[in-house]
Amino acid sequence: MNIERILIIGGDSRINYLSQGLLEDGFKVKTFDGSEALKTAVEESDAVVLGLPCSRDDKTVDAPNLSESILLKDLFHIMGKNKLLLAGKMSQGTKAVADVFGVKWVDYFMREELEILNAIPTCEGALQIAMEELPITLFGCDAVITGFGKVAQPIVSALRALGANVTVCARKPSARAKARTFGVNAVDFNLLKDCMGRADLVFNTVPQCVINRRELIAAKNALIIDLASKPGGVDMEAAKDLGVKVIWALGLPGKVAPVTAGNIIKETICNILGELGE
Repeated sequence: MNIERILIIGGDSRINYLSQGLLEDGFKVKTFDGSEALKTAVEESDAVVLGLPCSRDDKTVDAPNLSESILLKDLFHIMGKNKLLLAGKMSQGTKAVADVFGVKWVDYFMREELEILNAIPTCEGALQIAMEELPITLFGCDAVITGFGKVAQPIVSALRALGANVTVCARKPSARAKARTFGVNAVDFNLLKDCMGRADLVFNTVPQCVINRRELIAAKNALIIDLASKPGGVDMEAAKDLGVKVIWALGLPGKVAPVTAGNIIKETICNILGELGE
């Protein structure tokens, strides 16, 4: 499979910069705008690139720029086995639909280099929200971070550099040990309630509900910024009942740094194609 012609469908502002980057790298790139038949556009391409996430309902392509929805099953039927699909954050449902039609797919969101680099604009966007919303400086504030993966680590480094008092809450002993090498306190989740009772600021990075009513009662004076993908890590109904301010900050890279985020996706896609021997 020789990949020269790339069709881009949907996505947000990141995808515009992805398109520019691929053009600069010598690919023939077309962005689908609905002015021609989908069948024609797909047949004239070697690969199809979808946004991040590629679908929000497992039925249609996430393409807010288009006036008419594109069904995944229609797209995959046209693609068949001869086109490569490069898509972001593919759910099990979307993968299943692709598999039914024999589409060869790669989820670029699952690539480690994208996760690592994407954490930087996420970190900067998260700190921007915190500085805009807090009535105090990050210097000297008490901050709690739940989880210690690729997103949490640069946030911890930045907060520490800004003079915050940082506590990481993580389940795995290895994650807590690693957090300690960053020069911060690290505790198990059974101490989360106590930590949140002293917190001015909380960042959640765990994509499952770890901040429940009892933690929210303790943290009612704190600003909570949830950075986890769906379903998130905070009991939002309980937060509303208790009057706790929670900001669910999804998709920060595309919002705060679309040029950087688009270039990260471009670099990742080029790595994938290189490994496939294109």
